[in-house]
Amino acid sequence: MQLVHPQKRLGPRSFFVCALAINLMLILSIDLYVPALPSMQRAFAVSEAYLNLTVFAFFAFSAVGVVLAGPLSDRFGRKPVMVTACGLFAVSSLACTLAPSVEALVAFRIGQALGYGAVITIETALIKDAYAGSDLQLAMTTLQSLIIIGPAAAPFLGTFILTLTDWRGVFAFLTACGVLAFALSLLISETHPREERSEGGVGASLGAMMRGVRVLVRDRPFMALALFMGVAGMPYFAFIAVVSYVLMDFFAVSYLTYSLVYAAACVVTIAAPYVYVALSKRMSVRAILKLCVVLTAASFACMALFGMAGPWPFLLAFVPYALAEGIVRPMAFVVLLDQPPDRVGAASSFSNFSYSILTSVATVIATLAWPNFIVGIAVLTAGTTVVMVVLYLWGLRKQGERETPSA
Repeated sequence: MQLVHPQKRLGPRSFFVCALAINLMLILSIDLYVPALPSMQRAFAVSEAYLNLTVFAFFAFSAVGVVLAGPLSDRFGRKPVMVTACGLFAVSSLACTLAPSVEALVAFRIGQALGYGAVITIETALIKDAYAGSDLQLAMTTLQSLIIIGPAAAPFLGTFILTLTDWRGVFAFLTACGVLAFALSLLISETHPREERSEGGVGASLGAMMRGVRVLVRDRPFMALALFMGVAGMPYFAFIAVVSYVLMDFFAVSYLTYSLVYAAACVVTIAAPYVYVALSKRMSVRAILKLCVVLTAASFACMALFGMAGPWPFLLAFVPYALAEGIVRPMAFVVLLDQPPDRVGAASSFSNFSYSILTSVATVIATLAWPNFIVGIAVLTAGTTVVMVVLYLWGLRKQGERETPSA
């Protein structure tokens, strides 16, 4: 690997490892505490839907962090924004540890979300600044795979932490992660030189970004792929929001069985981005998208047929979709960020924003008054399949067999 902008303290590989570590530390905050939701519900004496506001608020406000971070980093540089975001995350995590009520926890989760949203946007820009060519494709694929791997692995780690402490201990662990991410961010040198930064204030930068977004949303293939990626992620984050209730309440399994089921899901999720890398050498983007639609439809059929038969059949029904989601996100980001330099920030912000908003809506849908949460996941997966087909027909099917849908 070679760096476009040399680092003072880090080489090409150590820079990449450092960036991945920061990303992973904050990604854990999405759902590390999910295994504790049933016990938190009993402790706070609230409904599942009310407690899941802590999940919804995180996704909704991470989208705000995504939008703000792009213009701020274009104006002031990547490093200052990243350091500030990591600091905000650490302080908010500490506040979550001490939260006396669900309302307070929701408020402090918003602080976590703003820090997280800013960091994932800055990290995407850092990688785009730092690498080119095949190095960029590998680095971007690996970085985006963490968005999938992190939420899959975090509850497994959270379950282990809960064998030692309670839910407050989980947020104490996230506080330590935030402090470590803050320290690592100090090691990274600026990748956005002063001469390349936007002129004027943050408002001017935000205006420039919005002008770039307006250009991109008029590009039907770009818009279709960005929405396809976001919609494809909805059942996954619905799964995250309710899986602890499904396994520990509906199926009444132990923490050990819960951990084993999640570990199996992790294997699929970790493998999926590398399945994409292998497929990309043999198949067009269009063909891969069609494959992912078929996998999602198959997952719905399996969930409807035997998803309620037990924890392992439930997992088996979810696997085809998990594979599809793990393929779509890294592939979509590689394609969506293939833009002229002045549009990369807008493409990154819009893609992350739409993904965050759609997946936050999914967490609300998942906790509606379904007969049970498995039915909710099945219905959402069916709806996702239909919308994916519509988006494919609307904006992606006319692409050439070997073309990629870029602006």
